[in-house]
Amino acid sequence: MIRRVRILSGTIAGKREERFIHRWYGLLRVKVEDTVYTLKITGNIAQWFKDSERVEIVVEDRVYRSIKRRKKKILEFNEYELYKILNNGEKLKIWPCWVKEYDIPRYNPVTGEELYRYHIVAREAMYENDYEAIAELEQYHYASEKEIVALWKCEKCGNIMEANVRPLCERCGTDEYVHILEIKGSTPASRFLVLELKDRKPYEPKIIAYVRVDPPIP
Repeated sequence: MIRRVRILSGTIAGKREERFIHRWYGLLRVKVEDTVYTLKITGNIAQWFKDSERVEIVVEDRVYRSIKRRKKKILEFNEYELYKILNNGEKLKIWPCWVKEYDIPRYNPVTGEELYRYHIVAREAMYENDYEAIAELEQYHYASEKEIVALWKCEKCGNIMEANVRPLCERCGTDEYVHILEIKGSTPASRFLVLELKDRKPYEPKIIAYVRVDPPIP
């Protein structure tokens, strides 16, 4: 089946401070002629865009028809592809994030018979619960509850706390507004890759491993 798409060519606009709200959430505004589209994207990616950089938004025709009827031109995480136009005219795919699937069989060491098969999705960390799972795995790495591996922030009062799991804000008395802020030891430019079990039992974790990629530090 042929996918019918619309290509919207524009430039980066909007306030820089709204591009990075969290590692897992940011807003990228793109001006296409007289219309400004707001793209939901990870803050990790949005933070690197500069004003007036050229980009292309690719949306399916049905999404384009839908957004034309919307008062606010907001594209959800799964509604578009984003390409950056380089100085030489080449297009660099930015969104969605890299993902690849693997099947990993496990065999009986005696008979060689396949016992079971893992379906693994390797992808960049994108969601808040990805980073919560990373904090949990990091704690297992240190094998100590005394080692605090994450920072959390209450979005209501601004209180920043150290904890390994989502804490109660001592000022507000609730965790309703508390979100993971940072994995300790990482930098603002750090990126995280996770391995996710696609088909898992109820007792199996969703995220089974991660890799942190840090930039060179002079």
